Amino acid sequence: MNIKDIEQRLKILVKLCHETEPTLNDIKKMREDPETLTGAVDELFTEDMLKARDLYNKVRDGDISSRREATNIMRSANTIWKQRNHIKEIGWKQFYSVEGTCVDLIKKGQKINAIKHYRQNKHDRGEDCGLKEAKEHIDSLIIKHAI
Repeated sequence: MNIKDIEQRLKILVKLCHETEPTLNDIKKMREDPETLTGAVDELFTEDMLKARDLYNKVRDGDISSRREATNIMRSANTIWKQRNHIKEIGWKQFYSVEGTCVDLIKKGQKINAIKHYRQNKHDRGEDCGLKEAKEHIDSLIIKHAI
């Protein structure tokens, strides 16, 4: 795969992020709903949107120093792609209700229960979720919410 192909795919990712970015009205509703309050977006732009744009700009501007860096960009893009397609399917409210519960558990010092909750939610939706994937997701929430 060449750099132009990666750039085109990242452009599609940025478009998906744009399409699935919560509106200001969505953010307001989530912040007012006790079910989604904890996980509600606290920024004007989600981290996924910012990261996708950074990845796209880096590739577009030719600011890649190695094949390894290009591979890491593709991995990061895949993570965002999966999450945004999931949000597109279930909506922000449901996404943040699961995330909100996980964040609450983490804040209470119950990281293992957060991992279990996340895995159970994925299994309930008929999706596979291994322990490693669930732990990585919970670790990303810890970073995202600065817990």
